[in-house]
Amino acid sequence: MLTQVISWLVTTVERAVFVPTCGGCGWPGVWLCDRCLRELRPLCEFAHRCQRCDRPLARDCGCCPDCSTWPPFLVQARALYLYEGPLRAALHRVKYSGERRRGEFLGELLASSADVLVGDQRATLRCVVPVPLHQARLRQRGFNQSWLLAAAIARKLALPLEAGLVRLRATEAQVGRDRAGRWENVTGAFAWIGQPLEGTVLLIDDVVTTGATVTAASEALVRAGASAVIVLALARAAAI
Repeated sequence: MLTQVISWLVTTVERAVFVPTCGGCGWPGVWLCDRCLRELRPLCEFAHRCQRCDRPLARDCGCCPDCSTWPPFLVQARALYLYEGPLRAALHRVKYSGERRRGEFLGELLASSADVLVGDQRATLRCVVPVPLHQARLRQRGFNQSWLLAAAIARKLALPLEAGLVRLRATEAQVGRDRAGRWENVTGAFAWIGQPLEGTVLLIDDVVTTGATVTAASEALVRAGASAVIVLALARAAAI
């Protein structure tokens, strides 16, 4: 409760006195200027992508090795942009400089394409769940960037937003870890403490890289009763 009150106070003050600047170049008055928006690379513009995890590929080969070890209940992951340039800079400002309002802007950006990204899976979705932060990191940051994205998507798709997924331990940051290290870092890190789930869950994260985090989170959702998980992210890393 205290964290929510502090977050509300910070947001209220920001809205009263803060002037936005472009997350890519610093141009005043906007969260992303027209020039930086044009530099963003939507994944849909890549000629070849993995059919399951959306990773850009050099040639059409169906599914890539990145997601070959994903469990079958993790049906697919879709992302809006490639994780680079102005988008990467803007997201870093959200996560490491506490810019909540920029996170809300990015959430609306992702939500504007949510229907297209989930496609035919839309009819199967029962709820939206954000990848959680550990309580220690949530207190430090003041908000969960994935929650901001998930809230915008839940509004857009008219789906319930559920908060029952929790992170059991304060895992180290994934940045800088190799593939094996990323998977080891988050294995068994999540649990579900809400009401039992059913049907397909739409899991929201900011960036998908190897899929280690969303796989560990999906395992907890399936243990709680979900039959399948679809992942939607703001960005997809090209490779690790």
